[in-house]
Amino acid sequence: MGDLSRNFNRSEFACRCTRFCGGSAPVDPRLVAGLQALREKVGKPLTVSSGFRCKRHNRAIGGAKDSLHTVAMAADVLVPEGWTSDPFADLAESIDVFRTGGIGVYPTWVHVDVRTTGPARWRA
Repeated sequence: MGDLSRNFNRSEFACRCTRFCGGSAPVDPRLVAGLQALREKVGKPLTVSSGFRCKRHNRAIGGAKDSLHTVAMAADVLVPEGWTSDPFADLAESIDVFRTGGIGVYPTWVHVDVRTTGPARWRA
């Protein structure tokens, strides 16, 4: 049982650095709701590889200057075992907050976000 939703804990979204922000863990509730819906459709646990990033950590890893990770509105999710990135991204597309937000497809993970400026799609 998670502390943010049935399956997600705040610690999963924490900034991976401890040098700059001490592992802060803000998260947009719409992002959590979307990920919970995605997890239920997948039928197995999802691993958040990157959630919130403080601005210094985001800069240190080469993240986009205006990354939605820095405002707790984005997550990178590892492609679950038995899936590939394209079908997993297609499933994310079926979740309302991701369909109207951002979905980026990478070889081993999918970026999802709850931007409010309209849909954005990209692939690595």
